[in-house]
Amino acid sequence: MKKVLDLICVIMFFTIVVMFALSMLIFNGSGNIFKRQEGQSVDEQLSQNFPLKENWKTLRTSLLLAAGKTEIDGTFLVDGAVIKPSEQVSDEATKRLSEGINTFCEKYSGKSVYACIIPSPSGIYSADIPSVGVGFDQRHYIDDVYYSLDSSVVTLDAYSPLYTSRENYIYMRTDESLTSAGAFSVYSSVVRKMGFSPRPLSDYDTEHAMSGFIGSLCTELKIRQRITPDNIDLLTPKNGTVVTSAIGTNGNSEEAYKSVFDRGALLGESPLDVFVYGDRFEKVDIKTINSQNPKLLIIKTAHTNPVIPFIISHYSFVTVIDADKASGRRLSELAAAENYDQVLFLLDIESLEGLRLDEMI
Repeated sequence: MKKVLDLICVIMFFTIVVMFALSMLIFNGSGNIFKRQEGQSVDEQLSQNFPLKENWKTLRTSLLLAAGKTEIDGTFLVDGAVIKPSEQVSDEATKRLSEGINTFCEKYSGKSVYACIIPSPSGIYSADIPSVGVGFDQRHYIDDVYYSLDSSVVTLDAYSPLYTSRENYIYMRTDESLTSAGAFSVYSSVVRKMGFSPRPLSDYDTEHAMSGFIGSLCTELKIRQRITPDNIDLLTPKNGTVVTSAIGTNGNSEEAYKSVFDRGALLGESPLDVFVYGDRFEKVDIKTINSQNPKLLIIKTAHTNPVIPFIISHYSFVTVIDADKASGRRLSELAAAENYDQVLFLLDIESLEGLRLDEMI
């Protein structure tokens, strides 16, 4: 094996030399490769001007995988899946999160407020990743955040149902998003504490909306070997959708839909936007046939979209605020919280570092 690795290293070295020589021949005439901007390092200059950079990245990844590597730039290949360890959320970001939710509770005293933090794949599969064993303990972190929240906040456990279902296909293999199966596991657990009995899986049909999906983790690292492409499945109610209308809003611009599944997204660059339109809108207002049921306000982050179609089936009206898309806007500009019976902070752990709930509330 050592001889094989040595041979691969030699091949990689000469490949770099050849590619660099080609870059000199191609770009020397234009003079661009030698014109360095003020303050730009040599490494930055070469990285910016290297003409075959993307090809090299693909070749490098291929060689590492051929050598039997299971870790590439801190990302791991585990049983056909790509798992990127989540970084520890800073104390500052954690404080902003807690203060934002607690300020909301103080501002809207007596409102039924719920908080749900969804772990990333590395939090559930930490035992399969050597470097995570002594790193970021997501379960402990989520418990600490919940402990810091106002006593009136009902905290919802998404970690336990996902961990219990970890042998199933609950996360995308090539992306950090939940699958519909993973989202259903979260929904079935958390909706009970929100006062409802979850609809059984037998109430849904499985629509195989897309196969062969390659997500952002593989695209970023140029990984194609030894991974199993994803399927995007939609769980649709057998007796028909409860949604009568959905209106997505950005400022004064509106788009109307009749479903929370945007199947048109499956044909575009971001197929996972099929779930509640991805991050396309600051706000989505969803009306259902359940006219006598409560109204729900959801403040959500990027990787929680697949859970929302299940939750809305218990409400008459749901407004979804994208905390990332609406960054810099006040919540009061987007929705009147006092008009809702319940408020759910539906957050994923990967988005917490950049989240500014303290500025939104």
